[in-house]
Amino acid sequence: MFTLTKILSLFVYPLSLGLFFVGLSLWGQLRGNRAAAGLYTFLALGVIYVPSTQFGVDTLAAPLEARYPAFSPEELPDADVIVVLGGGIDAEGKFGRWGDLNNASDRVLTGAELWEASKAPRVIVSGGEVQGPVTAASLARDVLKRLGVPSNAIRLEEGSLTTQDEAIAISNLTTGSEHILLVTSALHMRRASALFAAQGFKVTAAPTDHRVHRYPKAIPGWMPTVEHLSTSTAAIHEWVGFWVYDRLGRFDPVKPAESSSDKQ
Repeated sequence: MFTLTKILSLFVYPLSLGLFFVGLSLWGQLRGNRAAAGLYTFLALGVIYVPSTQFGVDTLAAPLEARYPAFSPEELPDADVIVVLGGGIDAEGKFGRWGDLNNASDRVLTGAELWEASKAPRVIVSGGEVQGPVTAASLARDVLKRLGVPSNAIRLEEGSLTTQDEAIAISNLTTGSEHILLVTSALHMRRASALFAAQGFKVTAAPTDHRVHRYPKAIPGWMPTVEHLSTSTAAIHEWVGFWVYDRLGRFDPVKPAESSSDKQ
């Protein structure tokens, strides 16, 4: 399912769609259909260009992040556990040491900040295999320890590959009804918080990794950039992911399993 989801998601990403239309354009050229080739070329340029601009970011990413502005630790309530979702650290390079912080590494930094502020006595970091025997959770733990969080305050969830897997696995590590401070990227928070709430958690969002700039760079908004394309692609992933999960009923509250006395 994980592999199938990743393959199907390629069909909604701007770059993948653009290349698909480029292929159709070449096919039209080979068949001598210049009108069709021109149309597909226009579509290829459009689906790549628009998300690569500030307009694309404002349209696709800003509405998601506006739901979850950042808060300082002092503004957040105390909770039972801090949950830091995986994805913030890549496996180390062939000749490197430690994991490499990526664009979402604010998740780990925020988790450490919340623990330092005594917002919860425990931190759960999640994330399954990222490369070979290395897991996202173990990489995050190593960074948390370097930031001052003691080992006995950290618990790992290393079996998940998707956000839903994380929610289910962490509910099995806890009572499933605890108050959690959920730390993940702002773009991802809408889907993640709904999945954890469905497992019975009381969720307080602790969003981080905001990618829509407060002060846009000093370049014309119509100029395409790789950064804009990356942000828009991540936003499209979340819009589509939320829609699919909603249609599949993944956000519906999980019914408690029948007790043994109920079955008798």
